Amino acid sequence: MSTPEASRPNQERLSAFDEATNTTYIGTTEDGTTLYAGNAIKQWCIGDVPHVSYVIALVTDSVLRHFSQKYQKDPIALNCFYMHKTSIGPFVVAIQNLKTSKKGYCLVRASLLQNEGAPILTNVSQFQREAYKEKVHVIFTMGNMDAEEGVSFMHEPYQAPNRDAMVPFKHTFMGEFLTGLVDRSTMGKSHLHMGKPEFHQALQYSDGRDIDFKCIPYFCDLFVTPPMLLGWDFLGLEVQFKRRPSGKEVLTSIVAPHIINGRFDCSGGVWDPEGNLIALTRHQCLVVPWSRNSKGIKPKPRF
Repeated sequence: MSTPEASRPNQERLSAFDEATNTTYIGTTEDGTTLYAGNAIKQWCIGDVPHVSYVIALVTDSVLRHFSQKYQKDPIALNCFYMHKTSIGPFVVAIQNLKTSKKGYCLVRASLLQNEGAPILTNVSQFQREAYKEKVHVIFTMGNMDAEEGVSFMHEPYQAPNRDAMVPFKHTFMGEFLTGLVDRSTMGKSHLHMGKPEFHQALQYSDGRDIDFKCIPYFCDLFVTPPMLLGWDFLGLEVQFKRRPSGKEVLTSIVAPHIINGRFDCSGGVWDPEGNLIALTRHQCLVVPWSRNSKGIKPKPRF
C-alpha cells in the first residue's frame, strides 16, 4: 500500500516506546480524512486504562507520519481534549485538514477512535465511522521551525530544574521503560503529608531511545501528583513546542498552584540537559478516586 509518509531507514529493532506507539497508514476516505491504525497495549496503562501520556503519543505518531513529507514537518502546538477513556486494544486515528498552507502554519484535527471488539484495521474500506466512538480530540498546529524568524524576548521565563538536586527514581507505572531522577525535596514525608504540589525530574528511555517530538507530550504528562491525590482524570492538555528536541535526556517541571472544586491545573516545561527550553505545557485535571481507573485494585505506593 502506498503511504503519505516517508519510508524510514531499516532498524535492527524499534525501541519499546516506538513499538507501543506505532501506527500504520490504511488509506484516505472519500471526504479526505486520512486514517491510521494501531493497537494500545496494557504495559503502558495506569490500572486498567492506558496512561494519557501514552494515548497522546499514539495520536502524535500518526500526525508526524502524516506530515513527514510535507513542508510543515514540525509540531508547533497541540491542544488535546479527552472525551472518553481510551481502552486497551485497536484504535483508528482520523486526521482532517482545518487549515492548509504551502509554507505557512497548518491546522489539523486528529481524533482517536475506537470500536470495542473490532480488530486492527488494515484498509480504509473496513472503516465504518458510525461504529466508532471518539475518545481523544486533538488540534495540531504544524510548521517548519527552520523557517521561523522574528523577535525573541524572555520575561521571567520558566527555569529548568536542578539536576544536581535529584536522586534515582523509578515510576511505578511504565517505570521499566524509563531511567529517571527526581527532586525529593518537594515530596511529603509520608502518605499523610502532601508536600509541595511540584514535581521536578530528569527522564530518559532505558533502552537509549533518542528524544524527539513524539515523546515530548509523553514526558509533559508523566508526573506524580501529591500522595493524597490518589487518582486524577484529565480534561485537557496543551503543549507548545519551542525548539526541536535532541539527545537522550530531558528535564521536566510541573507545578499545580490551584485545586478548586476538585479541579486542578498544572503547568510547566521540558528542557534539554543544558537548560534550553523545548516545550511548555498546561493541564486541566480532576481529582478522582483511584477506583475510577482501576477495577478493584488497590493503588501501589508511588514514593
